[in-house]
Amino acid sequence: MKGRIACSADCLSVLEAAMISSVVQPNAFQLGKQYQAERRVQMVDASDTELTSSVMGNSGLYEQTIRLSQGYLEAKCSCTLSEQPICRHGVAALLEYQRWSKPKSAPQARAGNLRLRAGKSIAPASMPSGDVKLSELTQFTEWMQQVVHAIQTDHPVPDQPNMGSGVVSTWTQVIRQLDERRREREVAQAGLDMDLRDREAMVARLTQDLEVSVKELKSLQVICKDLQREVDHHKAAANKTADLSRQIEQFDVEVKSIASLMTEKGRRLEGLADICRDVASMLKCLGKV
Repeated sequence: MKGRIACSADCLSVLEAAMISSVVQPNAFQLGKQYQAERRVQMVDASDTELTSSVMGNSGLYEQTIRLSQGYLEAKCSCTLSEQPICRHGVAALLEYQRWSKPKSAPQARAGNLRLRAGKSIAPASMPSGDVKLSELTQFTEWMQQVVHAIQTDHPVPDQPNMGSGVVSTWTQVIRQLDERRREREVAQAGLDMDLRDREAMVARLTQDLEVSVKELKSLQVICKDLQREVDHHKAAANKTADLSRQIEQFDVEVKSIASLMTEKGRRLEGLADICRDVASMLKCLGKV
């Protein structure tokens, strides 16, 4: 599915649910919202103007690419649905990005931008500036050891040490936020893996049922061939019976004709016998004379 729509937004994070709902098909929005609520969305990569994700739909796993480019919102999904301009999977990805990009209670920062130089912290303007105390670094180091152990043993990150609002405190907050995102992704991945296993089991069952049905079909084909041979045999026997019936009818006609002829001959013989009796009587009379 590919879709394109004019959009004046300069970043994806300002596309609220109401704005998305107003430009997509109602059914696509409702299903996309359901997919996002069921944690079927896995964010692969995201920025202010482009995101890539994967969504577990009802018929498989689909990949999406959504970007803002030259005043247009372009959406691409590996599904074959006709929903325009954004399919249900793209809607789910945008809604998940809204949740994913919401600001946390602590300020956002990238650990890669944090550096130390001569005991000072050089940080972006959004980060608090000031001296880094040795005690804070010690607490941070000890806390980081606990964090590494917790991650290795798949446990929650321990609570951050009680610090002020300095740079080290910001580091700990950023690390906790990263861990929260990691755990959210692991939960989503576990859900996708479970759904995938369920679907694989369903496919295996359907495949087994299909194999059984094919065997039954072959058996029924053999039975049908046997029945067809029996039907052909009975048809041949019926044809022979019909021929015999016609022959019997002909014989019956001939027998009746012979019987009629014999009856006629019998009447003639009776007449001849009467004549013979009369002649005998006359001869007896002549002999007496």
